[in-house]
Amino acid sequence: MAEQQQQHTPGGYYSGRNKIPDIKTFVQNLDKDKKNRDAKLDEARKLEQDQGQGKIGGEVQPHKETKAGKAGTLKTVTDPTTQNQVQIEDVDKEFMKAAENPQLSVPNANLGRPTPVKTDPSQKNPEYKENQDITAPPDPVAEGSTSDVPIHGEKTNILFHPTPSVSYEPMFAALETRASGLCIGVFVAIVLLGKMFGGSLKGLIPTAMCIVSGIWLWMKEVVRSGREVEWSSEQSRGETATANLLPESVEWLNTLLGIVWGLINPDMFSAVADTLEDVMGASVPGVIENVRVAEINQGNNPIRILSLRSLPDTHVKELKESIHEENKKSKDPQEAAADEEGGDYYNIEASFAYHAKPTSDPKDTSAKARNMHMQLVFYLGIKGLFGVPLPIFVELQGLVGTVRLRLQMTPEPPFLKLLTFTLMGLPQVQAGCIPMLEKGVNILNLPLISNFVNYAIGAAASMYVAPKSMSIDLGAILTGDTVQKDTLALGVMWIRIHRAIGLSKQDKRGSKYGGSDPYITLTFSKYGKPMYCTRVITDDLNPIWEETAALLVMPEYIKADEQLSVELWDSDRNSADDIVGKVELSMQKMIQHPGKMYPQVSKLSGMEADSEMPGELHWEVGYFTKPRFRPALRTDGKNQDLPDTLKDKPELQDDKGSLDTAEKDAVAHTPPDPLWPSGICSVIVHQIVNLELENIQGSEGNRKGREFEPAKPAGESTEEVSKKLPSSYCTILFNDQLVYRTRAKVVSSKPIFNAGTERFMRDWRSGIVTVTVRDSRHRQHDPILGVVPLKLSELLQTSSQVTRWYPLDGGIGFGRIRISLLFRAVETRLPPNMLGWDVGTFEFSSERILATNYYNNSKLKLRTGGSVGQIARTQCQKLQEGDGVYWDIAKKDGKNNVRLPVKYRYRSPVVFEFHQTGKRGAAAYAVIWLHHLVDNQEANVNIPIWRTKNGARLVQNYITEENARAKNLPGLEDLTEIGRLQFRCQFKAGTDEDHERFVADNDSRETFETWEACLAEGVREQRVDKDLPAPVKELHDQSLTEGRDVLKEADPEERKKWLTKDGQDWSGAFTHDPKAYMDSKGRKKAEPGVDPPVHDPHVPSSDDDNVDDDSDSDSDLGVQDAANTSAGKEMNGTSEATEGTNIKTDDKKREIANKKTEKRHNRGLLQWKPVRNLAFAKDEAKFSMKKVKNKLTGDLSGREPDVETEV
Repeated sequence: MAEQQQQHTPGGYYSGRNKIPDIKTFVQNLDKDKKNRDAKLDEARKLEQDQGQGKIGGEVQPHKETKAGKAGTLKTVTDPTTQNQVQIEDVDKEFMKAAENPQLSVPNANLGRPTPVKTDPSQKNPEYKENQDITAPPDPVAEGSTSDVPIHGEKTNILFHPTPSVSYEPMFAALETRASGLCIGVFVAIVLLGKMFGGSLKGLIPTAMCIVSGIWLWMKEVVRSGREVEWSSEQSRGETATANLLPESVEWLNTLLGIVWGLINPDMFSAVADTLEDVMGASVPGVIENVRVAEINQGNNPIRILSLRSLPDTHVKELKESIHEENKKSKDPQEAAADEEGGDYYNIEASFAYHAKPTSDPKDTSAKARNMHMQLVFYLGIKGLFGVPLPIFVELQGLVGTVRLRLQMTPEPPFLKLLTFTLMGLPQVQAGCIPMLEKGVNILNLPLISNFVNYAIGAAASMYVAPKSMSIDLGAILTGDTVQKDTLALGVMWIRIHRAIGLSKQDKRGSKYGGSDPYITLTFSKYGKPMYCTRVITDDLNPIWEETAALLVMPEYIKADEQLSVELWDSDRNSADDIVGKVELSMQKMIQHPGKMYPQVSKLSGMEADSEMPGELHWEVGYFTKPRFRPALRTDGKNQDLPDTLKDKPELQDDKGSLDTAEKDAVAHTPPDPLWPSGICSVIVHQIVNLELENIQGSEGNRKGREFEPAKPAGESTEEVSKKLPSSYCTILFNDQLVYRTRAKVVSSKPIFNAGTERFMRDWRSGIVTVTVRDSRHRQHDPILGVVPLKLSELLQTSSQVTRWYPLDGGIGFGRIRISLLFRAVETRLPPNMLGWDVGTFEFSSERILATNYYNNSKLKLRTGGSVGQIARTQCQKLQEGDGVYWDIAKKDGKNNVRLPVKYRYRSPVVFEFHQTGKRGAAAYAVIWLHHLVDNQEANVNIPIWRTKNGARLVQNYITEENARAKNLPGLEDLTEIGRLQFRCQFKAGTDEDHERFVADNDSRETFETWEACLAEGVREQRVDKDLPAPVKELHDQSLTEGRDVLKEADPEERKKWLTKDGQDWSGAFTHDPKAYMDSKGRKKAEPGVDPPVHDPHVPSSDDDNVDDDSDSDSDLGVQDAANTSAGKEMNGTSEATEGTNIKTDDKKREIANKKTEKRHNRGLLQWKPVRNLAFAKDEAKFSMKKVKNKLTGDLSGREPDVETEV
């Protein structure tokens, strides 16, 4: 019994004790006790009827008009709720009799008594409405038409009045009888006549059966449509009762449901979708490879409540026992006792019903979307091998059942704490299925799919049939604040991966000191998904990465005692990657030591317990929390974009939600702190309203006779569900990188998403979040409905959180979208070169490139991650001084504009290859790593020109002039400096036209298309500047000069750094080996970036001659590795940072931009669907070829994390 009474939560985990319900078991147990149950129900119903007849016959009295008001107090006033004129009067003592002896006015027609006026099913609605109104309580106008009946609990429902429509059941029965005869006659006629004219029975009988089946299914469809119309008449009865103000009915609740139903977030049904998916996945036959619930939605046709009644605790004994059993399993005994004993309970029994609204076209899925529905995808094929997707639209057409609710009350608002519900028997469910094809047939009456779906819904519902139940925390839902005041992440785990030494050889082939293609992933040991992945360094056993990553630390990671797993892999082109070793770190211990970086030299451990792998990893790790808000930066929180005359109007201010704590109030009135530019950015897309598609095909029809009509429909959309509405979804870009994609909402003008993500942002002063709304289409590119670029420095001027409505612009749609944006800083002090964008373009700002002490006439080839460029040998000339050569790169007639687009700036260098005539391959190399540059600032570069036979090893590893000695032994013994390369350059942050060459799949195509749309609509500049809002700058400067902040107690050098706006490189300048700050036992003896290293920063030794023993930094971080498992020349221009100028496009570029804009808006030839299908097929073929080419000949890649999504 205890096992039966457990509570099941949709989407909860399954186990050996809690198995996934399947349809076979459900059908077997469905009717095993039906006969006994039906007999008891019939006996109880007969007893109730006998008792009811006796009561009515003896206690019914003709209705008498009552006067309960005091004489002379009748007056006419305006009702503040409805704004209508109503009459009221004071109540006298006679009114108490109605409370002591309550009665209900019932129409005599319903009691079988004579009556002058009555409501009848044959009456049309105007006549029916009038008759109902004059016989309605409390004082009917028509005398002798009603009688007073004492109220005994269940006679208080509007269901006394008959339905204002005729009954079609006799017609349905006659139709089935005649259709049966017709089918028999058609079958016999086809067989006999065909045989008379020489036909074969082998062909005549199947033909006759097909035709007869078609007639029979057509008749069934007519009957079903008739029942839909009959149901709509019942709904009309309830709406008429509401209009006539009939009391003591549940129509007030149905009216409320009709308003609230469309506002409910469909995410509340996601757990139901998960349960259905589990049930169907466990029950699919062999011809179905898999099944998926793609979407579930309640539509705008609400469920109807038929009756309500209150129940004492004695009637919900099973429900109380179920709650008690679940509390024993999931809660502390003291907490469970407090929950069960504290507070009062209210028990309700409700009967409910649902029926789909009829549609004119049974194949019109957009019209059916107004009903409760879901989208299934059946993968037809062989289970476990392959599956061809078949999308199915499932419409809930009928639902009837009874549910009991137990509400736990609390004295604190909102006075509701817990809701527990159980179903009193299995509800009756009927669903219809339509394939989502252009010419799909209604397969509702075909038993294969419709029965499967209906039984799956029944099996899922059986999980909540008494004595089983489910509990919902209503208090948390009702007090929910849609405006988020804090990030889910507690802080940021910052990791710097320096190098690995002495790895094991994984491949048979390989050069000396090679034989492995290592890369590193950062994961959480229990979660398993890669959160960050380094680049692959091919053929090297001593790789130097010098990469950094920031991982968000969520509360659930700490609760689950997650381990940060640093895993080293070997990349293979034609087989699965092999793991070389790993190091794990306890996050629970790490967060106890915030605010500092801890250098680590860890020996690699194997996958098995207590195993060890060759090699060691040099890395750094630190945890950084969110700082408190500075009171000196507090503002009034008002929108600074409004004119001064409108700033004080409350209706024009941003929605700030509930500010019931000091922390929430600080978020709403304090902008991000310039002292901490890096932090966590949260973006949530709530909903879109008035969403519709633009008419891309122009005016319709002949204008003759319509000269004075508008050419196109104007104004906001009046339909919520229509064929013309899009199936929208949203993508979120952080600094031009795609990070999140929502689910698609099918054909709706008011889609609700309430979905979003959190990401680490290096600098909020230059950060841009772009939300793109697209229309999901089959066999077409998803067109842009609108884009919303959000620059943090423009939005967060007086607050760290903004929730606003934004218009959709730059696409083929209209509407307004509600977005919440929140930024919370973390206590990191990155240097300026580490505060930039990952996406950008490397470009030269000098007119020549100098190569001193290099005398060969050479061609320059430039390359970085994914892009290449070259400077011809004809542009190479000797210097007049005779000490080298130079390349003329002055821009002439649009030529010599060498620009390299970059996708991953903080893991990429720009490699210069010197190619000489008659020599194969590069003769020399020069390398500049892009993370040395500051965004949009010109810098003079003077780097060495290297000569070596192992060029690939030189350019893949982080080799600089300072740390070149670290590579002396492992494979670069011949590395020699033969000259110096000098030029001036800058890294231009953000996407530009050159990034089009990165388009290799649909994600990159949509990302570039989003940038084009923003630029074309003028909502974004080509240059991404770092801006500090004027109000924030003023408050910040004032706080620094007056010393009213955290710097008041800082030492002079620290204070000077912040006053001059310089960052602090707390990470060891990203060049020092972490071992330089540690002693031979692995203990930290100096603070990276603050104290000088205790060893050589590039080739650290293992002796402790210069190491002090009095160090207090020996902290237990919970690291588990193999060692402790058981436990220049002047150039043109100046060197100062200069303001860039916007690129002026010529006529040709403008023409290209106009064509792309026309393409995005589906104009020209693309207004026709076949042309869009061809364009989609062409691009998909191109992307497929690129994937095949990259698989065969491209660079090796690691286990990159996917785009986050809720689907």
